[in-house]
Amino acid sequence: MPSMSRFLIGMILLASLTSSQASVITVGQKDCDFYRIEAAIDSAVSGDIIEVQSGEYFVNLNITIPFLTLQGKDTGEGRPILRAGSSSADIEQSGNGMTEMVVKSGGTAIAIREFGCVVDGFDITGVTWPIPYGSGEHNDLIGNAAIRIYSDLNTISNNTFYGSDLTAIGLWNCSNNKIINNTIKDIPFGYGIELYNSHGNSIEGNLLLHNDWGIEMQRSDSNIIEGNEITDSINDAVRAVKCNFSIISGNTITGSGWESEYEGNGNGISLVGSMGLISNNLIHSNRGYGIYIESIFWNNYPADESYDNLIHRNKIRGNGKDGIRLEKSWQNSLWENNITANHGDGIRFTFSHNNTVESNKISKNEQGIYLDQSNYTKIANTTIADEEKSSILLWHCQQATIENCSLHNSSTGILLEESCTGNTLAANNISNSTEGINISGRSSDNSLLSNKIASCQIGITLAQSERNALKANEILQSRRGLVIDMLCRDNAIYGNNISSNGDLVWDEGSNSWDDGAKGNYYGRGDCEDSNRDGICDSPYFIPGGSNVDRYPLAI
Repeated sequence: MPSMSRFLIGMILLASLTSSQASVITVGQKDCDFYRIEAAIDSAVSGDIIEVQSGEYFVNLNITIPFLTLQGKDTGEGRPILRAGSSSADIEQSGNGMTEMVVKSGGTAIAIREFGCVVDGFDITGVTWPIPYGSGEHNDLIGNAAIRIYSDLNTISNNTFYGSDLTAIGLWNCSNNKIINNTIKDIPFGYGIELYNSHGNSIEGNLLLHNDWGIEMQRSDSNIIEGNEITDSINDAVRAVKCNFSIISGNTITGSGWESEYEGNGNGISLVGSMGLISNNLIHSNRGYGIYIESIFWNNYPADESYDNLIHRNKIRGNGKDGIRLEKSWQNSLWENNITANHGDGIRFTFSHNNTVESNKISKNEQGIYLDQSNYTKIANTTIADEEKSSILLWHCQQATIENCSLHNSSTGILLEESCTGNTLAANNISNSTEGINISGRSSDNSLLSNKIASCQIGITLAQSERNALKANEILQSRRGLVIDMLCRDNAIYGNNISSNGDLVWDEGSNSWDDGAKGNYYGRGDCEDSNRDGICDSPYFIPGGSNVDRYPLAI
């Protein structure tokens, strides 16, 4: 990242230049100062404006003057076109015993090596591998590009990039540049916009249509990607690798990955070993994940972690895989997202811990939220409906909290499988599901507290599980209230309202149906409470086995 002294020098130069009158140098076919842009640049000084009029210009420009403006002007024949390639026969080529001068084509159209420059109002095309091959001067990581930036405080605005093979705009080891209101389309190799080790840049209001990759950042921090429309990318729309403090906000991202030959590509937004804010984006109809976040591991040890991301108020729908997927990522917050009709799960965590999911609306996915071996997760105040399978599925998870969620019209409201332990399910409202809650697969020591379950085929199922506590839940208007299989033992069930169901309870295992003072309320018409202590005078024998509620509740 550039030093503060370099930044201050640039600001001082900018102030001094803007206080003096800039010269306007014209380039065009007639009645202009020059007919070649290179000649105009050679004559310019800092602060000058080079006005390029309508026409087509072959260019491999190298800007080494600070605060220079290249301004395209439509003089009646359309915007000026910059075509990558030499504007004169200045390349010597030898062969077959003779030497001739040839015109170079391809390569980079504009390289900006000084700060404070502006490129505005051009159509830029013809960017490909340079011919003769190897004649290009740009051989670093980002390769040839229509515009390449190596300096700070530049603005690239209102340009259209088309008819090129390679990256439109590449930023290399630079900062505080603005890429604004450009149109970039039909790039078959490379990126619409590529950043490498470039920080504090703004990419705003651009249209990127049908490019190989949309926007990629590598080792680039504190960049803003905002208000762009990124459509029909062949691979990913936005990808950040080893980038921190990124802001990706207010973008429309759609149709990525449908032409990719790689199964893993086609994501809307992908963060790899990165951290930032993803907010207020519309992400839909991509072949892969809507949002994908993962950490980088080497030999099972974290090398670059993705953590502490805030995913907020995005609309994510109709993607080919999960709406949001996190792998080996921690301490992320997912707030107020609307996630619907994705062909995978709404949200999926895999080996991802200490994450928070709150106040989201999720519907019509395979699973609403799927936690796969992901611990210490909090899911709260979230509405999930119409899922093909479970609203919330935990598989081999520990210490998760699911509270104050509304879960409706799914196969299962909450499903805990494969040795889930120490999880808390509290104050959730579950209705119109085949099963309200299912605890199975050797899951143990979980707490079900104050949940309201109604209009299900089975309110709560316990299968091959032990030492779970079911307290103060309401199970109403279901075909079967509470069903426990023969492999369950030492579960504690008390203080629950299990009335108004078809079959109230069934227990084939060995479990406790009271706490030694109070049991459960069954809505029995034959309950007598002669001393009015709130406890029925006679015990309630639990169907299915030999369990007894010694202190059934009268009210």
